[in-house]
Amino acid sequence: MVYFDTNLYITAIHYGESSFAYQSLFENLPRTYLSSVISAELHAGCTDDIGLQLVKQYTRRIEKTGRIVTPAHATWNKAGILIAKIIKDSPNYKSKAAVLLNDILIALSAIQIGGTVYTANKEDFLLIRRYRSFSLQFIIEN
Repeated sequence: MVYFDTNLYITAIHYGESSFAYQSLFENLPRTYLSSVISAELHAGCTDDIGLQLVKQYTRRIEKTGRIVTPAHATWNKAGILIAKIIKDSPNYKSKAAVLLNDILIALSAIQIGGTVYTANKEDFLLIRRYRSFSLQFIIEN
């Protein structure tokens, strides 16, 4: 089970079929799950109708399969506890709390389904992984 982070969808949308992110998304579509957190982040980034249509094009394919993962109530609580620990240990992350909270929700949601998070965001996800083990793969655009 594959769980792509928002940055990979954005790269695929911006650079199209020739991008490694697009190819990875396409190749893994049959085993890809979409996080409600990621879907919200993608929709929040749409500033025009063209962007919205592109986001819908990507998310609709997965939505049709029913492979949507929404963080459970317990997952939200675990995320809150985890972000508090990170900020306590590293107060310099306080300004990134909202972004980190979404990334933590993505990681914990992947755990809910036994999935692997694929991302280009090495720094944040390695930080989260110091506090909670989860399956993680990095995709770097060539």
